[in-house]
Amino acid sequence: MSTASYQGRKVDVLALQGGTSNVETLLDQSLFGTSNSGQVCAGINKLIQRWVLEFLTEAGSMPYAADRGCQFLTELYGGQLQSLIDVETAFMFAAIDVQRNLVNEEDDTWFDDERFDTATLLQATLAGDTVSLSVKISSVAGDSRVVIVPLAVVP
Repeated sequence: MSTASYQGRKVDVLALQGGTSNVETLLDQSLFGTSNSGQVCAGINKLIQRWVLEFLTEAGSMPYAADRGCQFLTELYGGQLQSLIDVETAFMFAAIDVQRNLVNEEDDTWFDDERFDTATLLQATLAGDTVSLSVKISSVAGDSRVVIVPLAVVP
């Protein structure tokens, strides 16, 4: 995204590093890489980051915002997700909570490419101690991206 794309927008610090479009990339999300810390994001990338952070926040984990997050990690780490059907069902319920939370913080002054429309689970895998989700996130503007969320299950 060029610098002109940030004019008139509020930007977020790009916290989740490691994902790029249309090229092979390691599936390793990290906070603030050494070579690219300080980057900012707007548009669909800002929406993707908002969705991932909300999805990876356990419901009730923030006393000052107890309604934020969802139950997905709680169920995953609690050992409740034993099959792909369990993972897919937990995702569907979590996606409803994430959608509600994202839409509730938006208003008509937001750019449409930063406003949430849908999250669609394209693929889920459960292998040993790893769950991987491939999720298509779409904005009100019609932009979409696929994000891969790899999660290690801590025994």
